[in-house]
Amino acid sequence: MFINAILARFQKTKLASILKDSLLFNNIDEILFALLIATIISTAFMPTGVIGLLALVFAFGCLFKAFVKTGETAELSLINKILIFYLLIVIISLMGSSYFILSLKGILKTFVYIAFYFASVYFLSENRKKIVPTVFLVTGIMGVESIIAIVQNLSHIEAIATWQDTTNVSDPTQVISRAYGTLQPFNPNLLAGYLIAGISYVFAFIGIAVFNKDKKLILTGSAAFLLTFLAIFATGCRGAYLGLFAFILVLFVAVLFILKKKFGSFRQIKTKYKLMLSGFVAFLLGIILFVPSITQRILSIFTLRKDSSISFRMNVYEACYQMFLDNKFLGIGVGNKNFREIYGLYMKTGFDALGAYSVPLEIAVESGIFALVSFVVFLLVIIYRIIKYLNFDGAHPVHKILVFSTLLTIMATMAHGFFDTVFFRPQIQILFWVSVAIFHSIVIKRGRLKKSRLQGKTIFNFIKKIKTT
Repeated sequence: MFINAILARFQKTKLASILKDSLLFNNIDEILFALLIATIISTAFMPTGVIGLLALVFAFGCLFKAFVKTGETAELSLINKILIFYLLIVIISLMGSSYFILSLKGILKTFVYIAFYFASVYFLSENRKKIVPTVFLVTGIMGVESIIAIVQNLSHIEAIATWQDTTNVSDPTQVISRAYGTLQPFNPNLLAGYLIAGISYVFAFIGIAVFNKDKKLILTGSAAFLLTFLAIFATGCRGAYLGLFAFILVLFVAVLFILKKKFGSFRQIKTKYKLMLSGFVAFLLGIILFVPSITQRILSIFTLRKDSSISFRMNVYEACYQMFLDNKFLGIGVGNKNFREIYGLYMKTGFDALGAYSVPLEIAVESGIFALVSFVVFLLVIIYRIIKYLNFDGAHPVHKILVFSTLLTIMATMAHGFFDTVFFRPQIQILFWVSVAIFHSIVIKRGRLKKSRLQGKTIFNFIKKIKTT
């Protein structure tokens, strides 16, 4: 392999030998983990440029380690080969773009995200002890961001832009005060997508705590989950509501499958489990039915053209679909600025847009049908591998919890992404790719399906440290 030849050649150089003995290389894993933590934390309040810069520095740090470490080789799994194929198609679309420079700026962002993903896979595969602390970190961020969002909602914070059509709302109590948290730029849909991507980490936190029978951590995780759950509703983002529905549906099916496997049939499931499931459903229905603003917001999904926001998006969808038909193979090129230049030729007067407001449509418009197919195949192969791993009896329960959380991340973010494109924001990209990297580092190693190597003792020791502090 060409890359391996380059790595082997450099590792034998005098420079590599000098760097190997340096203080920087001797502490490289701690430095890289600090960069990963800084990147994740920055998503909560830093501008997109800073987040991207930290992600890029982390990626280059991992590349530095790969070049200096003796015997290091690069082997791509099937999943990562598909992702690279997707990136190559995006590059080809760049070559055919009418606005090359604008599209080049867009593809550089895509490169940063994918480079961050590969770096995360590389780092977490060799430092699996860092997976649980990373999950705990994101859970903490979700808890803090959710508290801020709920406070904003209850204090009826003033909207920075027109975020809700109130023409068909006669009762003021039916107008939701849409929270936007601390994410930059302030936008309730962005916060909603962030929480949707992060709630699976909270689920993993609870699962680990339950496995270790730590009551304090169970209560902490349950509180964070409840806060995140409520904060998603507080954003008033209807796409996120659909993402949350997908999250609950997948989780509900998984729980029923586990209970059926444990008790043999649904009829034999113990009453306490049935009551717990019924209680959760009742709680969810209570939020929907007895909070007028949320009830109105959900019902507005079905009004279609009667809601100005939905009507606006339908006009954008029509224009973007025509853009796709005219550029179905190579697309128009990646990037918001590139999109706006060409979208102006198709849009209906008064319906300007920054994007397609749909992840699959955005990919198809920007990079063509082959890019869309490759991205969908990438996700489907991951989902297949996850399901296969979850049915592997030899896997550690904690590993299954972490891997299942990746499935929740994919299903929830993609359900939201069907009707919004905040997925392409760095805040959501970072959480999404870290989640996929966690799956990859546990299930796949050197391109092959493996029994998990993340030792339970590592997790137990980490939990014990938390108990004693």
